[in-house]
Amino acid sequence: MSIPMTSAGEWRGQGTPLYVIAEGQVHGGVYVGGGHGLTYEDPYVEYFDLPRDIEYARLYIPMWNYNENDWIEVSINGDSLGKKNIPDYVAAWGVADYVYTVTDTIRPGMNKISVTYHNTNGAPYCIVLAAVYKDPAMPQTRYWIAEGNNVLSHVSKKDSADVIFKGQVPEEVTNATLWTMMIAGNEGEVDRLYFNSHLVGEDVGRRKSGAYFDLDRWDVRKFLITADNTVRFERGKEEYLHPFNAVLAVEYQQDMGDDFLEMYTQADPTKSSIPIPVIIILAACILFFTYRFMRKK
Repeated sequence: MSIPMTSAGEWRGQGTPLYVIAEGQVHGGVYVGGGHGLTYEDPYVEYFDLPRDIEYARLYIPMWNYNENDWIEVSINGDSLGKKNIPDYVAAWGVADYVYTVTDTIRPGMNKISVTYHNTNGAPYCIVLAAVYKDPAMPQTRYWIAEGNNVLSHVSKKDSADVIFKGQVPEEVTNATLWTMMIAGNEGEVDRLYFNSHLVGEDVGRRKSGAYFDLDRWDVRKFLITADNTVRFERGKEEYLHPFNAVLAVEYQQDMGDDFLEMYTQADPTKSSIPIPVIIILAACILFFTYRFMRKK
């Protein structure tokens, strides 16, 4: 089973397909880090050692078992960002993601990020930070940051999800790095990750970064193409899999125009109706327990 064995929330739909929330070019680099799995600790704390001159930073707090009236409160270096009641993305049986732009809140060096929460039977899966930093002494890097929460599941028959990093890159680059973050994977339920149709990983979602949490870094330079690079998450044998993030950074051998940062409007959460297979399963369960109850009378 690919979800914690506690009471789940109501069905929240297929969720939001991953999309690019920010992209750009920078003399500098990209930082992606975080941890540490579902533990039910409160407060939930993670530390981030960051470079100077952060140009853009996005913070992600995936949560298990969201229901109405739940809330979280994030503090960065002791300063509260206030309580947040409604997640930015939610899918399936209450798997949610609370997202913050924290460019002006974090600082160079060590940062302590803590989360307190009200959530019956639920808790954070992790705290993850994606940041872009400037350093004029470094080569120019082209980057894309994608986010969302689109459940791949056996009951809804959704088996894959793609993210397209639109734009041109030169044929000759120094390196290309892909980061992916997924929730709810299980070891042995073999999923697959592709970059431009090339297999880069199998059984990626196996709780290696913590319970129900996988944050990975991939060298994809040899698979890079000159336009519209694509990453695909395939569910495979996983019962449930939630791709949350994909970040691509391509370091140029020489400058390709001016540095820039483009930030896009955040998507509204997609709340679809309950898929027919889910309805069938729920109906079968109701009939089964009704039958057992009537036999006992």
